[in-house]
Amino acid sequence: MNEEDIALIRRFRPAVPPDDPMAKARALARLRHEFDSVPARRRPIGRRAAITGLVAAGAAVIVVATGYAGLLEDPPRDDPHAAASGGTPRSTPDVTLGTLELAAAAVERQSTPPRPARDQWVYTRQLTDFALKPDDSGGRSAEVRGKVTVEEWWKFDGKEKATSVQGGKLRRSRILGPGEQPRHPDPRFNGGAIGGPGVVNRTPNKLYDYVAGLPIDPDSLLARIRKDYRDKGRDVTTFGVIAMLFRENQLIPAKTNAALYRALAKIPGVRVQDATDYAGRHGIGVVFGNQLIVLDSRTYRYLGDKRQALLDSAVVEEPGRRQ
Repeated sequence: MNEEDIALIRRFRPAVPPDDPMAKARALARLRHEFDSVPARRRPIGRRAAITGLVAAGAAVIVVATGYAGLLEDPPRDDPHAAASGGTPRSTPDVTLGTLELAAAAVERQSTPPRPARDQWVYTRQLTDFALKPDDSGGRSAEVRGKVTVEEWWKFDGKEKATSVQGGKLRRSRILGPGEQPRHPDPRFNGGAIGGPGVVNRTPNKLYDYVAGLPIDPDSLLARIRKDYRDKGRDVTTFGVIAMLFRENQLIPAKTNAALYRALAKIPGVRVQDATDYAGRHGIGVVFGNQLIVLDSRTYRYLGDKRQALLDSAVVEEPGRRQ
């Protein structure tokens, strides 16, 4: 193992303090990996014997001490996933499976946010590469590019939305239902009325119900998304849908969140590597083709991607509030 391998380990698994609440989850994930993924070159042993031997030897202590460094191996010289500069391995199958299993084991033990009430609002603050900033004097909206801060409040029942771009005026909009036509201007909605599938399908209640209804078995979850979004086998759409669910829904139940990570590990071609989100925060990059999901390397929660970063989220009582 060379210095670049060690650096990669440190990025994926930063030092864990003694009181880190995730330490136990990581240890259990490592145990699960060892039990279920015995390398072919080793002599197979029974599951009961493996468990007995590990317990007798104080396995949990050993696992926490060693982390998952053993999952990282030097790739062959012709490894297509080696980085162009320096040859640092982006990932191997064992690293990908092990890292996403660690992530799954960690998040499934975190608390599940309760379903918001109909009149509550889901708040998010994001950094994105593009937004339309309305002209407060009534003129046309201006395109804003670069590091753009966008705050959004969505009423959970899906009937209203409020937005502030770059700290500007809060603009409230009424969301039109399918087939609904805008009525006379309502002074309560200085953002007018908005609608269409791109808006309606993003409302918090619809996203929450869809995600909460997904199976928690990773194979069944993959099959469900492939069917719902008519993915015909290449999984480009499937990966994109999972990325969208993380990006648009911060109320994912803990067990479903874990199942989504395990499902990602089952998509052929998915790998993990060190990555940064649009805010420049380093984390674990889950990569598929030119698509990217960045996870926090300590909590394993979603951070963002190449063009967007989630900075804050909360369920609040009214638009304009942040907590």
